[in-house]
Amino acid sequence: MKDFPLALLRKWIFTLAMGVGCLGIGFVYFFFSEDGVLLGLSGLVFGFSLLRSIFLYKTISGHDYETVEGTCVAITNRPLRKCRRIRIMDDHGIKSTLLLAKQAKVKIGYQYRFFFKKTTRPSLGSEFLDTALSTDCFLGYEELGEFPGADAGSFSSSEEKTEK
Repeated sequence: MKDFPLALLRKWIFTLAMGVGCLGIGFVYFFFSEDGVLLGLSGLVFGFSLLRSIFLYKTISGHDYETVEGTCVAITNRPLRKCRRIRIMDDHGIKSTLLLAKQAKVKIGYQYRFFFKKTTRPSLGSEFLDTALSTDCFLGYEELGEFPGADAGSFSSSEEKTEK
């Protein structure tokens, strides 16, 4: 676990802790009110989070993930969608587009490392379908700091540069 990236280690620990916490609350509530239904449901949540954390551990320990590093140069908010389009430029000037949840706190002008599960899914050509099928592929990200000597206005792009 020493070679786990911090963002992925944190996700693994929180996934496991969520299940243990639900099971603990279920036991405490069962002890006071003898509600077997809630205990059973909290046991199910624990079981599923345990399975998810096992699969996540296998992915991380087997290095079965890909990383994308670069500087965020543009953020396009997508109306009526749960994702934003993030434009990333690496050190060689190659730009990549990522679709991330709106909860991701990404800022223009900062360097990031994104982690994705390796997949063999073919691209269907539809941005909506590709995004829907790859929702479980995004594992996390970590901020590497601000791009040296640059501010958000120094990146030129034809896309909308708004942050929400």
